Amino acid sequence: MTQTKKATIWTRGFILITLCNVFANMAMFSVNTYLTTYMTYLGVGASLAGLIAGLYYAVGLAMRPIAGPMQATLNKKKLMTATYALGLIVNVCYGLFPSVGLFVLFRLIHGIQLAFYGSLSFTIASASLPNEKMSSGIGIFGLSGIVSQALGPSAGVWALNFGNNLWGEGGGFRAIFLMSAFFSLLSVIPCLFLPNFDETREVRKETGVWYKNIIAPQALMPSFVVGMFMLSGMLLTTYIIPYGAYKGIENIGLYFTVNAFVMVITRPIAGKLTDKYGPGVTIWPGMALYMTAFLLVSFATDIRFIIAAALCASTGGGIVSPGAQSMTMQAVPSARRAVASNTLYTVMDIGNFLGPTLGGMILARSNYETMFRCALIPQSMALIVFALGWKAYLRNRDAAREADRAEAE
Repeated sequence: MTQTKKATIWTRGFILITLCNVFANMAMFSVNTYLTTYMTYLGVGASLAGLIAGLYYAVGLAMRPIAGPMQATLNKKKLMTATYALGLIVNVCYGLFPSVGLFVLFRLIHGIQLAFYGSLSFTIASASLPNEKMSSGIGIFGLSGIVSQALGPSAGVWALNFGNNLWGEGGGFRAIFLMSAFFSLLSVIPCLFLPNFDETREVRKETGVWYKNIIAPQALMPSFVVGMFMLSGMLLTTYIIPYGAYKGIENIGLYFTVNAFVMVITRPIAGKLTDKYGPGVTIWPGMALYMTAFLLVSFATDIRFIIAAALCASTGGGIVSPGAQSMTMQAVPSARRAVASNTLYTVMDIGNFLGPTLGGMILARSNYETMFRCALIPQSMALIVFALGWKAYLRNRDAAREADRAEAE
């Protein structure tokens, strides 16, 4: 009797694209931590520095209508290699040309890379995973960003000190950018060995005219869920440290340490549970845990509340995020996954932008406690949309599977 080969997430494509993502995120997080400090060194005022830093995300969002159709029709391996190579070029230019005007120009160009590399790497990762292990794989893939976010700033500190000792004032920033360029180079190398994920000419024709490849309507519901959780999460990322000073809670930075540590443990487990029982079972308790985190923070009087909130946020987010992200991929046929990924990252960009913006508006009129409690509003909206859109998602998922079977035949 012939044994059926067990499906695994550890395919060649998945391993390579995860390595690409680790190094690309290391490049991004080692630089982003010091951007406003670097602009102050160049003589840029605080308000203008914030605007220039935000250009990266603004250009990325503006480029999404172009990125989606390109990802749906062009060779993904070549496009991925070119995208990561662009990061290498830009970081070298950051280090070699320390002027405000050129920095703004390079930041605009860097925003173009942002429009492609997240959604494109996510598309390739999902294409490398078996459908029955999609949530498990996406959970592991997401850890590459978490690890990079934890290690990148520390690498930036080391480079800053090394550069200042070697080249004097300003040399630390040059060292950061050159180190980031090195990480970018490392991200390009695995791209060269990726399998080809290029669809057939017939499949590309079926994608239709370009404007149909910007947004995948079938992916909007799970993308909205992720976007609302990103919006809320940005409030914690942006305001938890000043909240600690406001409340007199010492060592509140432990929130990030606990959050990252627990997420590394819970994400793979949550992904397996979602694959086994389905997102219709696992996402509900994940949402409840995430909402509890914001209540704990808003009523915090000491560090115990913050640690409990970190446990709830990391566990809840570790369930909801990979589960909903896998839904975006499973709601469309394989040939449309690049468009679904672009849809997801467009909504995530909007959430990342709106979170700090709305949080600042609430703080201007009220206080931190009210702001964190107001985060329950977008999360409740996500819960309602998830419930109302569940049956439509099941229909889209079944139709996508049928389309893939027909294409395979």
